[in-house]
Formats: sequence, C-alpha cells, structure tokens
Amino acid sequence: MLEEALDAGFHGAMIGTQPKGTSGVLDDPDLEPFWKVASRRKTTLFVHPTFGAPDQRLKAYGLVSAVGRVTDTTIALSRLLYSGHLVRYPGVKLAVSHGGAALPMVLGRLRRSFATAPAQNCDPMEGFKRLYFDTIVYDTATLRFVCELAGHDRLLMGTDAPFAIAEPEPVRFVDACKFGAQERAAILGDTAAELFGIHG
Repeated sequence: MLEEALDAGFHGAMIGTQPKGTSGVLDDPDLEPFWKVASRRKTTLFVHPTFGAPDQRLKAYGLVSAVGRVTDTTIALSRLLYSGHLVRYPGVKLAVSHGGAALPMVLGRLRRSFATAPAQNCDPMEGFKRLYFDTIVYDTATLRFVCELAGHDRLLMGTDAPFAIAEPEPVRFVDACKFGAQERAAILGDTAAELFGIHG
C-alpha cells in the first residue's frame, strides 16, 4: 500500500505506534517489507501514537492525552532505536510527533542502558541522529531543549489538530522560543518542504 501511495503522488505517510493493536510493535519482523519499501523509496514517515489506554490508571484527569500517548510514543521509538531500524533502513526519514514524546528526556538513560547492558541492542544514538521532531511540546524551554539536542534542521512546526489539546498558535509559539532567522525558517517550513519534496 505504501508503494501504491507513493506511485500515486503522495510525498510520505503517517503511521501509528501500534500497527497490530495494543500488542503491536513497529520493529515486528512481519513489517520488514514495509520498512524495505520505505527505505528504498526514501520515504518520509510521520509517527503518531495510537494508544488505546488499556491502563486503568489513565482513565481520569485527561491522562490519556497528557501522559498515555507520550508513553506510547516513547516506548515505540525506543524499540526502533534499540532494534537498529533507522540504521538498517537508512532511506527512511522518520518524523516523530509531540516533540519526540519523552525520548529527548530519556536519551541519556537509553545510552547508559546500552553502555552497561548492550545485549543484542544497537546504539540508540545512531538512530536518534536520524530522527525529526515536531514542535508540539507546549513549552518554549522544552522546544529549545529538543532543538539543542537534535538540531534546528530536525524540527518541524506542528499543531496536533484536530485534537482538543492542539496548539492554537503554532507560529507564535515557535517565535516565542526566539530562534535565529535561519532556525525559524527551517522550523516553520523549509525542513518540511525538503522532507516531503515540496517545491515552489
């Protein structure tokens, strides 16, 4: 289906974090044909959580959106980093919703775990350096931290529309971070245009 969509003129695709429901993982060997096509076609993929909130602790206080989806994305991306998917399929350009969820904050922990107990894991930094992140973090200090960690050329303006938690003024939010002109231009469109092959 991905190949058909690309042949039809689409510039990328959005995928969920749990491709087979609550037990699904993006590093499932059954998905290798998908990753091979995505890499061969140099596809940009946007990852968004599909968390269904089976955890009863999240059933109050709006925690599904506030915490549950962040946890879901963090687990899904951590598996991709440790599995080495982004190194094994180097043509894939993976953009992660919600500023990478908690991934930027736990990156040191992932590195430490790999250094002390590597098992069959791949170096998470090798994959992390290939990721892109949207700006949906709702806090200027957090977005500046993600920018410092990943680079301004790895950030894409987002809104999270049509969800209720959406950022109502995404450009104003980016401007509140007081990035330089080059950083601002990249975040507000230049990087996205390059990723999705949009010219003119």
